[in-house]
Amino acid sequence: MTRGRLMLAAGLIALATSPVAMAHVSVLPSTAVKGQSTEFTVRVPAEEGLTTTQVRVTFPTEVSVYAIADAPGWTTKILKRPDGRIGGVIWSGGAITPSHYADFTFLGTPFSTGTAVFPAWQTTSSGKVKRWTGPPEAPGAESTETGVDAPGPAAAVTIADTAAEAAPAGESGSSGGGLWLGVIAIAASLVALAGVGLVWSSRPRDLPPDGPEDRR
Repeated sequence: MTRGRLMLAAGLIALATSPVAMAHVSVLPSTAVKGQSTEFTVRVPAEEGLTTTQVRVTFPTEVSVYAIADAPGWTTKILKRPDGRIGGVIWSGGAITPSHYADFTFLGTPFSTGTAVFPAWQTTSSGKVKRWTGPPEAPGAESTETGVDAPGPAAAVTIADTAAEAAPAGESGSSGGGLWLGVIAIAASLVALAGVGLVWSSRPRDLPPDGPEDRR
């Protein structure tokens, strides 16, 4: 195998094993069960190398939120709907520095099946506000960077009627793990092939005789 092919194989391995960047606000778990109290987590990565100083989230009407966890280092402001229910929250006063993320949690009970959308607004140290208010991503879709000035996809949670119905969607994460195992296996195969090619290319063209009878 030539040096160029070895470099190409190494590049393919690095590409195959590099993690997919997830730089948008998300809500976990991605699937919940109707009527079941759930702890939700709002995960907020820093945006485009800027420090995040405030996060605002609006709760969907399909989820009845009844408690917000304290977030150390942040001030929590609960937003109420006209009927007195919790309709959203603002976390401010803290900082999510570049290459870091923060988790904010709350308790809620879904009471309607379908897709629950959680619009969010992420304020940066530059004063710009990244809006996560666009159409939610399709399950398994790769995140597309849109920049601070353009809206990104809103976080969404699928609400199933029963735990049995939620299981297939929940197992998508395990299938994703299987996918990465497959990628790792392919990468290992490429390494093995590269080693075999290197040994084969460095072999002598004519093997030396083993004994006197081979010299005849």
